[in-house]
Amino acid sequence: MAEPGVCIQSVRVPLLAAAARTGRPLAELAQDVRISRTTFGDATARVPHSTAFAVWEAMARASGDPAFGVFAAELVGAAPFDLVDLALAHCADVGTMGRQFLRYQALYHEANDAWFELRGERATLGHRLRGELPRSPHLAQFLLAVWTTKLRRATGRRELLTEVRLRDPAPRDAGPLERSFAAPLRFGAVEDALVFPRAVLELPMQGADAGLAGTLLPQLEHELRGRGGEAAFVAALRGQVQALLGEGEALAESVARALGTSERTMQRRLRQAGTSFREVVDAVRRETALARLGRRDATVTDIAFMLGFSDLSAFSRAFRRWTGASPSEYRG
Repeated sequence: MAEPGVCIQSVRVPLLAAAARTGRPLAELAQDVRISRTTFGDATARVPHSTAFAVWEAMARASGDPAFGVFAAELVGAAPFDLVDLALAHCADVGTMGRQFLRYQALYHEANDAWFELRGERATLGHRLRGELPRSPHLAQFLLAVWTTKLRRATGRRELLTEVRLRDPAPRDAGPLERSFAAPLRFGAVEDALVFPRAVLELPMQGADAGLAGTLLPQLEHELRGRGGEAAFVAALRGQVQALLGEGEALAESVARALGTSERTMQRRLRQAGTSFREVVDAVRRETALARLGRRDATVTDIAFMLGFSDLSAFSRAFRRWTGASPSEYRG
């Protein structure tokens, strides 16, 4: 199976950040990690995940900055830097921006598996990669910081987050992270995620232009179909399933509507990709259940409800099928 592709921005950003931090010439840094001038200058270029991972790790080492991801996010700033980012900036409200990001995330990284969880008055936006791909803590830091910047730009509010979760251990100096996120930090978490009030999703986007969004979204649809074929479609579908699971709804009709297609067409494209709607939902439920059980802030019953199971016994049967253990046994 081919390695997932990543947009060129995932290589440009750490190189530019390292050049700014170290004062070394950009061309010299790019040569160190074997990124050609042609590749760097091609806005449509894609690189393998292993290349993007290696560049982030190498540039973080070169910078000597443990908060390199946050520094890179500050360097990027709030201005949209590609077509997807521009389209997201002109959504009607924050919730729509989040759903559209889930839909088009494969244009950034073909193995992206960002997710929403809605629980009571709290919303959680998290990031992970499918499969056993290596994770860069600096890239994770960068993504959460960029998402934070986008939320602030969209709402005009700085104090938005109630918690930031990072899988990495606490650094010796957490000051740069504390200043960037302006929220309580939880290190050593089981996920990389931002937590904020659910009401934020209903806030209108400042300066949104519905006409511009209507012009850009068809272009993104065309790119999504052409870029990754059915794999990109499945990635977009997974994001919508995750979002609807968080609302207690994951019916095929609802997911197809969110994808802007018919249920029949959706099922046909899934068959062409060698899978089915049931298999995708089952995989998303399994991955989400394992992640949620790793935390202690939700009961097994709560998790069953969040995943859209009719009752606890149905969830327990499914979980035993996935792992050979009950949810309580797995949690320990």
